[in-house]
Amino acid sequence: MMKRKTGTGKYQRYIVQDPKIITSYKYHPFEQEPFQIYMSGEQVPEATAFADVFWRTKLPTPNPTCEIHAHPAPQILMFVGEAGTFEVEVPLNDEVYVFDRTTVIWIPAGVRHNVHYLRIDAPMMESGILLQPTYE
Repeated sequence: MMKRKTGTGKYQRYIVQDPKIITSYKYHPFEQEPFQIYMSGEQVPEATAFADVFWRTKLPTPNPTCEIHAHPAPQILMFVGEAGTFEVEVPLNDEVYVFDRTTVIWIPAGVRHNVHYLRIDAPMMESGILLQPTYE
């Protein structure tokens, strides 16, 4: 039987429950709500990924949330919520996709993208995981 841990142990350093809060974020030159970083090489030195989490209950300001940009590493972009309760538009280079249910997108390195919310009728979550330890 596996031992249950409650905050101590040799793997505790890999668990991030209190995010790093930042107000300045590359490709996000607009004033907006603080960003919650849940994983980075700064928080966990061995980490090879960077992750942020946004809980959304209303349309963000600004919208789109960032300028069109590309990363030097692949990114996983996730939208999680009850089907039909939100609508998000994501351009990938010269193609535009619209989602209204839980969706996960693999964004290859160098593919230009951003996020534009069309509506949010119930709480949902957006998360980006960049497959490198820093956000560039």
